[in-house]
Amino acid sequence: MQRILPFLLILFLLSGCGGREPEIDPAVLGPQLLEQAGFPETMVPLDGPMLEALYRIDPDALESFYAAVSGGATSEELLLLKTAGEEEAKALRDLLSSHLEDRRESFAAYLPEEAGKLDGAILAVYGPTVVLCICGSPDTAQALLEG
Repeated sequence: MQRILPFLLILFLLSGCGGREPEIDPAVLGPQLLEQAGFPETMVPLDGPMLEALYRIDPDALESFYAAVSGGATSEELLLLKTAGEEEAKALRDLLSSHLEDRRESFAAYLPEEAGKLDGAILAVYGPTVVLCICGSPDTAQALLEG
């Protein structure tokens, strides 16, 4: 038993090292993404009331958030929404999935050249944080998100 205990302790410690999701701080990562992931200079930050008006998301239900949308006739959007837990994040992901589908249909009809960006959109849950990122460089955005 004494020989097995150290082995089990090492195995337990090693199992915690892999597969961890990155911890996302919206206030830090949001500006980095805007600067490095191919967003236009016309991006406009959203405050709580605008977040609620555009996405029907109650900002008071979030731990923190960073949100910006294109101020021009382009499809770029960036949302980093930190919730109380992973279940809340998954519910927001489902809401944003519907939003993304609506945007695809809209842009396909009136600005098809922008619709391609929506096909490369990132919609993902990282622990308690849900991310929607529609940008010109989704590979760069993904690398930043995965830290």
